[in-house]
Amino acid sequence: MKSLFQYLTIFVKSTGNKTTIPFKHCNFLGYLGLLLCASSFSLPAYAEGSRDMYPSGAQGNRGHILWRAGTSNGGFFERTLLRVYAQKDEYILMGSSAVGVGQGNILVYNPNTVTGDVAKENLPSTANFNCVSQQPGRGFISSRTQELAGPQSVNGNSNTNGYVPCYYQAPETGIYYIAMYGSSGSNSLDIPNNGVEPNIENINTTTSQRTGISAWDVTVRSSNQSSTTDIKGRLFTFYMVMNMGDNGRQLHSNLYIITIDGFRYQLDMRGLDPFGFRIYGNQIGNWDSDRKTPLYRDVLGQDGDVSNPEGGVSTAPPQFPMFLNQVDPTALSQITLYNTNGQATGTGIPTVPTLPVVSNPNFTGTVTGKTSFVNTGGTFTFDSNAPGTYQITISRDGVNFDPTNPQNRVLRGIMTAGGSQSVTWDGKDNSANPFPTGNYPYRIFTKAGEYHFPISDAENNFSGGPTITLLNATNPLGNTTAFYDDRGYVTVGGTTVGTLNQPLCGNNPPNPAFSDPINGFDSSTNDRAFGSASGGNTNVKCSGAFGDTKTLDMWTYYPSATLTDEVNIIDSSKMVLVKRITAINTTQYTDLLDGVDDSNSPNYVPSPHDTDDNDPKWQSNYLQGRINAGEVSPGDEVEYTIYFLSSGNTPVNNVLMCDFIPANTTFVSTTFGVDQGVLLSHNGSTVSLTNAQDGDAGQYFPPGVEPSTVYPNIDCDGDPNTNVPNTNGAVVVNLGNLPNATASGTPSDSYGFVRFRAKVN
Repeated sequence: MKSLFQYLTIFVKSTGNKTTIPFKHCNFLGYLGLLLCASSFSLPAYAEGSRDMYPSGAQGNRGHILWRAGTSNGGFFERTLLRVYAQKDEYILMGSSAVGVGQGNILVYNPNTVTGDVAKENLPSTANFNCVSQQPGRGFISSRTQELAGPQSVNGNSNTNGYVPCYYQAPETGIYYIAMYGSSGSNSLDIPNNGVEPNIENINTTTSQRTGISAWDVTVRSSNQSSTTDIKGRLFTFYMVMNMGDNGRQLHSNLYIITIDGFRYQLDMRGLDPFGFRIYGNQIGNWDSDRKTPLYRDVLGQDGDVSNPEGGVSTAPPQFPMFLNQVDPTALSQITLYNTNGQATGTGIPTVPTLPVVSNPNFTGTVTGKTSFVNTGGTFTFDSNAPGTYQITISRDGVNFDPTNPQNRVLRGIMTAGGSQSVTWDGKDNSANPFPTGNYPYRIFTKAGEYHFPISDAENNFSGGPTITLLNATNPLGNTTAFYDDRGYVTVGGTTVGTLNQPLCGNNPPNPAFSDPINGFDSSTNDRAFGSASGGNTNVKCSGAFGDTKTLDMWTYYPSATLTDEVNIIDSSKMVLVKRITAINTTQYTDLLDGVDDSNSPNYVPSPHDTDDNDPKWQSNYLQGRINAGEVSPGDEVEYTIYFLSSGNTPVNNVLMCDFIPANTTFVSTTFGVDQGVLLSHNGSTVSLTNAQDGDAGQYFPPGVEPSTVYPNIDCDGDPNTNVPNTNGAVVVNLGNLPNATASGTPSDSYGFVRFRAKVN
């Protein structure tokens, strides 16, 4: 019996309880009997709150949760609004080191009484429970011993080493809201820096806590007022605002996060060294400047509130509940779901996550099938079995699929529902340059359980934390795999933040500055260490430690299989030419005619060129002249005008315009001056060109002199399959590079005309 008593004493002490065990309830049945007996013992209370963040013997330092009147980045309130799931008639037991100290208090709001977006909630003017006014003298955690022991029973008869709690019996099943005020009360802008007790084994119980709370607890127990059995995994928050009191104080707490699609993660801070900071999780991390494109980079603000961020990017709102212990599954059906804009969309998180599956990838081009013109893009479609996010990477060389490569293009977005998905592409790469002609493979996959941990204004991360671990699935990337990218970038609005593809400003950035963009990195390593062992909190952009004035993004996800297909890009540059007779002798023609594919019409123009004069990008009333000017006699001079327009979707480069002198006529070499037989009108100016090759844009080639002797690649007959010789003279004008017209007459250098005269033989 003696040896059994010793074993039982050791077993119970390992849980932190020193209560004597009554032998009369145990049967001596060997080891199995021991376990059966132990299950009936009065085991220690396990409260939920600061003792979970700072258990006995924990590493690092203590921080305060805050309740301040101000706002921080994204307009989120500087307060930690706790939420707890309780079933009808269960007791919610509460306490803090600030209750009854100055204006310190704890308020409870019933389910469905709090409204508004997440981290911007509207609290009712009157709480359903007020600890100080309704139960004066209760709820004060006066020592580290009481913090660790948790609350006494409601009737005070059990767990007498614990604190005397305020208690509220749940009138209905649901999520209750808990507001904890520091000694400065509910509407103060005080900061708790000097009141933060860094030693985990000590707590502050004085008014110097101000807007912070050193020790706090919310515990759920059954309707039995004698019970000391805590129901864990019920307490959570979407947004935790904290202050460590200084730098050089490390946080080693664990939190448990669950995504809206049911993936559960453990977040181990592992030595993160912030001063004042925020902890939360969401599906996006940070928004690009259009506030609809996920950024997958960092926000660089002006101060500790990360205000007025560079490039117009912003921090996405909190979305995911953070628990202090692994979640009690019975709570999941009651938890509010928030979309990526922070708005409530319903309730209920699945208990089992759905693994992602992508199928039926396709690209529809702007020409036909998978083919598009340069700079016109197209539409990707695919099917997803569930909501989540997607990633499409178009590779420039077919080998490198790095989504951050400037010459590749990555398309990322949110799927609010499963089923058929459609994604539009503008035809450009990550640097906003059009993909040139060619065939380009792309890879597409979907993501479930995408979890971003924005690290807001945390100056130092000397140990490389946090570690993110997937708990309820086996990630093909690895259960501790995560991603980060701390380099400069260009927003979708075209603004460069930092130096492109170099670490953002700030002292001691991570090295490397980004994780493997495809395979990620092991978040349990120190790859993402930044800052130093202490200091660095200047609250001025680019002057402090690397994490200062930024919201750094770190994320993970569960990927589907990757599918591959390709897109085909063809040249979309296009030159439209319209030729008119604009004068005979001294008679000028200013007719505005429409060419038609009708051989019986005087305005006959064979198809397909009959529609060239209908292009909407021509300048209004620009195409003057006649298609058929009637009969002419020997000696008459006919003036020809060739109008040109760059009407495609991309510029036309190295344009040489060549026109043969019509048969039975002779080129007039002095129409526009001495030895100046060609006129060029372009970009708002009109100039006479000499006939010789002398540096200007024009040249006349007499009969028998081939233009190809000067311009080897020229094709004067317009047919690549033939080679018509120059038997009657040719006019060549080097138009150079022409930008593509974007609208009628815009830009002015996208169109013009070339003019010359010929005498009838």
